[in-house]
Amino acid sequence: MAFNSNTVAGTVVHTTNEFNTRLIVPNDVSLVSSTDYQSLLKLSLGKYERAIFRIWLDLALDADGDFKWKITTPSNTVSYRARVQTTEAPISGAVTEEANFHVATTGSPEASIVAADGNSYINVNGTITLGGTAGDVNIQVAQNTSNATASIVKFGSYFEYMKF
Repeated sequence: MAFNSNTVAGTVVHTTNEFNTRLIVPNDVSLVSSTDYQSLLKLSLGKYERAIFRIWLDLALDADGDFKWKITTPSNTVSYRARVQTTEAPISGAVTEEANFHVATTGSPEASIVAADGNSYINVNGTITLGGTAGDVNIQVAQNTSNATASIVKFGSYFEYMKF
């Protein structure tokens, strides 16, 4: 167990030095016939609070519906830094990944995966610091093209975090 000094907030925060694993997708989430974003997993942070996080999205995609996603942050975010890895879609044999680094106060921008039928994943690791107002870090997902055949976020996808 550790105590971390948050010099911005003027506080000392106790942490267990373990990632909180409560934000898990318990069942497959089917995205069907809509391009409207829906909240998948959400982390609430208090004012001046900081967190490190790991996000894993396991995907089963349909070529007709495809997939889009984004991570939104509160309007008073001071810092958001995230390394995003995505695979080719669908995965075939050895995995080829693309890595991007997002440095912004608005989260990770909308990104889409346009693919043939098959599997893919998204892996995000990062840090966030809020300003003087509490808010939510929100993973939002949708079909890229509205289609009756589902694009699926598989159970076991998660949003792990450690606040400090």
